[in-house]
Amino acid sequence: MPIPRFRSNFDRLIGLWVLRAFSRNLGRACFISGSEYADSDIAEFLGLPTDLDKEVLRKMPQLLDDLQASLERGKAALPAKARNNFTRFAASLRLSTAEQRILEFFACSGTQPPLADTGRVLQRVNVTETPRFLSNVLCLPRHVVAKAVAPSGRLKKCGLLKKSENPCRISRLEFHSETLANCLLQDSYDPGKLLKSFGVVTAPPPELGLKDFPHIQTTLSLLLPYLGKIQSTRRPGVNILIHGSPGTGKTQLVRVLGQALDIPVFELDTSDDDGEPLGDMRRLSALNLGQRYFSNSPTLLVFDEAEDILTPTLTNRGAANSHKGWFNQTLESNPQPVFWISNSIESLDPAFSRRFDFILEVPIPPKSQRRRVLTEKAGNLISPGTIEHLAGIEHLSPAVVTRSRNVIHAIRRDIPKGERDAALTHVISGIMKAQGHPDPAKSSIQAVQPGIYDIGHLNTSADLQQIAANLAKSPSARLCLYGPPGTGKTSFGHWLANEIGQPLLLRKASDLLSPFLGMTEQKIARTFESAKQEGAVLLIDEVDSFLRDRTQTQHSWEVTQINEMLTQIESFPGILIASTNLIDQLDPASMRRFDIKLHFGYLLPEQARILFASYCENLGLPQPTSVDLDLTASMDVSTPGDFAAVARQHRFQPFRDASGLLQSVIAESEMKTNRSRRIGFQ
Repeated sequence: MPIPRFRSNFDRLIGLWVLRAFSRNLGRACFISGSEYADSDIAEFLGLPTDLDKEVLRKMPQLLDDLQASLERGKAALPAKARNNFTRFAASLRLSTAEQRILEFFACSGTQPPLADTGRVLQRVNVTETPRFLSNVLCLPRHVVAKAVAPSGRLKKCGLLKKSENPCRISRLEFHSETLANCLLQDSYDPGKLLKSFGVVTAPPPELGLKDFPHIQTTLSLLLPYLGKIQSTRRPGVNILIHGSPGTGKTQLVRVLGQALDIPVFELDTSDDDGEPLGDMRRLSALNLGQRYFSNSPTLLVFDEAEDILTPTLTNRGAANSHKGWFNQTLESNPQPVFWISNSIESLDPAFSRRFDFILEVPIPPKSQRRRVLTEKAGNLISPGTIEHLAGIEHLSPAVVTRSRNVIHAIRRDIPKGERDAALTHVISGIMKAQGHPDPAKSSIQAVQPGIYDIGHLNTSADLQQIAANLAKSPSARLCLYGPPGTGKTSFGHWLANEIGQPLLLRKASDLLSPFLGMTEQKIARTFESAKQEGAVLLIDEVDSFLRDRTQTQHSWEVTQINEMLTQIESFPGILIASTNLIDQLDPASMRRFDIKLHFGYLLPEQARILFASYCENLGLPQPTSVDLDLTASMDVSTPGDFAAVARQHRFQPFRDASGLLQSVIAESEMKTNRSRRIGFQ
């Protein structure tokens, strides 16, 4: 029976691999089932007889052996272009000859029908026989194949081979993707296109510069020369973790660093060619491939959205925590510097954090920088007053400014010029509220109201006006304000900041406390650092949450939080105001750290009378009678906060006269005591 002539050397190679797969000592028993071929397309490709009578069946083993022997003696090879592509690709990844041949085989298995059909026929071959199968088909030593396809081998670590859930795949392994296979088999060699198929893409030029990060210059002054040094020494295991709120410019920062150092930056994509999201392990495989591909050239690799990998959640441990030892080894051995970018590091394992050379927070820029960004991005759209107002919004990131500005700029001709300020503020408000921040459109409401708020209404023995005047000259002090709730402690902080012309940074206990070990301390440190950068008066409300007596604590982490707060208070160079309703529960060591301790008491009778009259006037009520004014003398536990709370009630349950207002204030103040009282509408 004549030996068929294959159309090309490539067909001869495919035919040879198929015949080796169906050799006597491998899968021949699977090729013919009874009096039929297991797959007629394979038989047609090999040029085998179509009719399987008894005589043909008897001679079939010899026919297959002769056909294989003929192909073994002839020339069977990949097309010249494909052979060149695989050789160059393997060289760039420093793959061995055996690894390259395995790679070629699996690339063809996913794209060439005869090999794909062979996989379906041989699906009964157990996965544990993979080394034996490949050893026979590719004529490679079995131990070499076993090492190459092992989980720790380069082919799997780089994602070139992956486990297939398709039982029809040969040995349950498959090539990275059909796109990559076709690139190597058919196209001219294009490194950029090959890398993109893995999700490794060239970073675009930065839109910012080093001048846009003045608030982290101290860190950058260390990081830039360090990166330059390790590039010259080729030191492995360099990892930099960059974290911060979304939109602060973390990804842009790495591009800026690459530009400053004249080092190319490559980023790991989060989706494949079809727009489908890439899983954690595929992205880590792409990182490994990028590391090997660029092993001989200076490169910065960027792993964005790293919180998916690094930080566990209630529903997902994350790849790093699921494969801890393996991930630690990855951090310690990567040949190229990797920038890991995350919006949050609250639950980052200390075993990982100690393996980063730098952990750099990119915070929301200070007010001066926010003002500059607003001026550059939106100065031609909005008024200087709106710029100043928006610059005062603490959580406003550059990305939110840019995106909101783009919206208004696109429809600017449809918005009257006088309404653009409100339009931009409205767009920014929607984004800020979605991020859990206060509405910027309402942030102009003052914490202290002219005509109502007066430091003369505060019952404290100190000369508050003199304190403010002295702090304006020398803005460095630590004040502890204590007393019952509502006595004006927080409002005094707002007044003082406004009086001395500094912004106010207010933090409550809920802003700083975290359920993750070590994160409360980090939040405390970041808060003090932000206040320094902003040049702000720092007001910490409910400070007793962090400074309670250490002899009364039950857990070691409570002591750690107290120590962190004490350390930060001691070293803070600006104005710190700490307020508490529970000064008797503070740690004794904390008291000596405050320069001034101010007690805020209940309103004195005269203060209550004056404040009552002021609220009547402000709310448009008739002047109080002498009886009403005399009654204020009995209000021995009233506070400015009681008047403010009742004034808010007036919006939806208006008072008809001063007497109604006074009775509500009395009821509000008595709720703080143990006296018998009625609760509800009066």
